[in-house]
Formats: sequence, C-alpha cells, structure tokens
Amino acid sequence: MVGIDTFLHPVKDDQNDMGVDTASSATQITVKHSPELEIYCYLLVLIFLIDQKKYNEAKACSSASIARLKNLNRRTVDVLASRLYFFYSLSYELTDELSDIRGNLLALHRVATLRHDELGQETLLNLLLRNYLHYNLYDQAEKLRSKAPRFEAHSNQQFCRYLFYLGKIRTIQLEYTGAKESLLQAARKAPVAALGFRVQCNKWAVIVRLLLGEIPERTVFMQKGMEKALRPYFELTNVSLFSQLKIIALDVSFDF
Repeated sequence: MVGIDTFLHPVKDDQNDMGVDTASSATQITVKHSPELEIYCYLLVLIFLIDQKKYNEAKACSSASIARLKNLNRRTVDVLASRLYFFYSLSYELTDELSDIRGNLLALHRVATLRHDELGQETLLNLLLRNYLHYNLYDQAEKLRSKAPRFEAHSNQQFCRYLFYLGKIRTIQLEYTGAKESLLQAARKAPVAALGFRVQCNKWAVIVRLLLGEIPERTVFMQKGMEKALRPYFELTNVSLFSQLKIIALDVSFDF
C-alpha cells in the first residue's frame, strides 16, 4: 500500500540546480517530517476521499493511517488520532463493512487504555457502541459499556454520542426512566448545528416518554428545523393522547 509520502514530494529550486553536473542533480533529496504532520496529511486525504464519495479508496487510506498510528506513542497525536478513528469507522460503515473492523477497534481501545489516552478511549468506546448497535447487538454493547473505564469526558460531542447510545441500550432493556434521562440530556447538550443528531435524540425520547405513559409537550415537535422530521411522532402522540382520553372516559362511565 502506498504511504502518505506520496503526497509529500519535495520541491526542488531550479536556481540552485544551475551549474551542477548531471550526477549531482540526480541525487535524491530526503525530507524528514514529523509524525504529527504525517497523521494530519492522512486525515486531510481521508476527508477528501469521503467527500468525493470514493469510499473504497477512503477505506484503504484509513487502514493505512491506522497501521501507522499503531507504531506511534506520542500524546501530541492523540487529538488527530481520535479524528482518524472516527473517519476510519465511517469509511467502513459507508461500504457496509462495519463488522470487519470491530476487532481492530477493540484492540485500539485496549491500547488507548494502556496509554492513558482518554480522548481516544471515549472516541473508540462510542465507535464500538455504534458498531454493536448497528447490528442490534445490544447485550454486547452493554457488556462493553459497563466494563469500560470511567473518567471525566473530554469532548462534549463524544459525551453526547455516549448518552444517545446509552439511551438506546436502556430503551431496549426496558429501563425507560434511565433511557429518557440520557436521551433528553443528549438532546440538550448537543450543538445547535448538529440538527440530525438532535432529531434522532428527540425521536427516541418521544417513543420512550410514550412508553412511560407521558404525553410530550407540543413544543417538542415545533423546534426549529425539526417539524417535518417529527411530524409522524406528533401524530403518534395525538393517537396516544386520544386513546388515553378514551380509556378515561370509559372509566368514568363505569363509575356511574
């Protein structure tokens, strides 16, 4: 596989080559670059390939970048590494081969734990939870989550994702009260720009609240940019409200 050096060709100065014989001008120039720069270049190329919808090339690039990361143990690359982990998983998800990297993600999570890379740990934990939930492996997801090391969150985005996945797991496990708290907290803490994520949180939260016998407020469905996406859930809430009113009316009639 071609390394990132392909994208880092040195540029020769023609003026310095004047008066130099053929033998010396053919001498290869070696340019040393830092690991941080190399990883950053991998990240840029990977984002470009995904943006251009060249998913197979992106998958190959992401695999090469992860192989390079395994040989580095520098705290200065932790932030860049966490971004690479995300796009590594995304490239395989876009090619519908997410299960192929589960073992790699588990190994990377163990390495991040041993190196006390907490940002890497929380990023990889979320990617693993997403991986399991993608295939409806909720029991395995909960087992991993419960055994994962606890520490203060370093990224608000990663913490929001964790709360969302936790809410989904608790919903399937019928722990509706805990699921409601996690989903609503994820929706509140999510950045305003993360509209799609907030919509998903609200969809799950509405379902959980209905399962708890609650009726979500009308304002939930009128949030800016969410009206169309939440319309079916608004209609479902109206049906639930109507059913509850009908049951109450029947109870009252029996009392008389």
